[in-house]
Amino acid sequence: MWISKSQMVAHAWTTLQYLSWQRVWNVFLLLSSFYWSRMLGRPHIKGTPWSLSVEPSGQCNLQCPECPVGAGVLTRKAGMLTPSLFQKMVSDSGPQLAYLNLYFQGEPLLNRQIEEIINIAREHRIYTSMSTNGHQLTPQKCEGLINSGLTKLIVSVDGLTRESYSRYRKGGDLEKVKQGIRTFIRQRAALKSKTPFLVVQFLVFAHNEHEIPELKKWCRNMGVDKLELKSAQFYDFGNEEVKPPSNNKYSRYYPVRDNQLTLKGKPYNHCYKQWGSAVVSWDGQMAPCCYDKDLDFSPGNIRNQTLKTIWKNGSLHQFRKQILKDKSALEMCRNCPEGRQWII
Repeated sequence: MWISKSQMVAHAWTTLQYLSWQRVWNVFLLLSSFYWSRMLGRPHIKGTPWSLSVEPSGQCNLQCPECPVGAGVLTRKAGMLTPSLFQKMVSDSGPQLAYLNLYFQGEPLLNRQIEEIINIAREHRIYTSMSTNGHQLTPQKCEGLINSGLTKLIVSVDGLTRESYSRYRKGGDLEKVKQGIRTFIRQRAALKSKTPFLVVQFLVFAHNEHEIPELKKWCRNMGVDKLELKSAQFYDFGNEEVKPPSNNKYSRYYPVRDNQLTLKGKPYNHCYKQWGSAVVSWDGQMAPCCYDKDLDFSPGNIRNQTLKTIWKNGSLHQFRKQILKDKSALEMCRNCPEGRQWII
């Protein structure tokens, strides 16, 4: 990882502006109910989600082999989030909602109303982060994102050469992404804005790990605020065209044995995500977490219920109960690193 210290300080100050006693108290309630549930061995919930991951778009312009959308394995319909549904979502959440991750599946910038959506979050003083593959970062789009009030922008750059980049980002154009990043940095400077904080994210694979030193230099020279080296996740539907890196510190798995990938760490029957955050698809369907890609465990839809009602309904209660009893019984949890390192 690499980060600009001056930009880090500026971003930390920006982040503090989103705090309120109401939000801090809500997080305290969520944490206390999480630990209380673990002590009792049964779910107990106080507070409402402090964080939401929202899906602006269920569609994508790339075909990344380890992505459910790119690989074409999702069975649910794809579409676009509307500002009106997003407004309901935010209003339902109340002032306790502090953080919005504008990404679940798909490419957020394919949603032509994304700036209006971000503006709604700004009106409610909510920290907003968005992850993109960077192909839609035109001058007009960059200016719109900066003026909309987006707090953090994450751009995926998974290779420094056309060959290494296209190995995973199928259908992508590396030069177009690089140009988009340059445009964004110029536009932000011209508008004299400190936000969005710009993060370049690099998924580390066996075929691109040798590019990390050069990538750090490139980010410094470009004026990127932060470089994040992220461990890649692998699924059964993957075509094995990409593989985990040889450097074990960049992998979330133990070294491959008998062609099997095993997550690092010992699993424990807990997961704070179920006591602190939730996921909402483009059409309002709620999910317990981002690993429920096909919404198999959806407890309801915010179109016809309030988010707070769904948050405490029987379906999510049973899901939390299963997490505390035997998380490994849930297939989607077996490939998730959450709760594997804590020993409490």
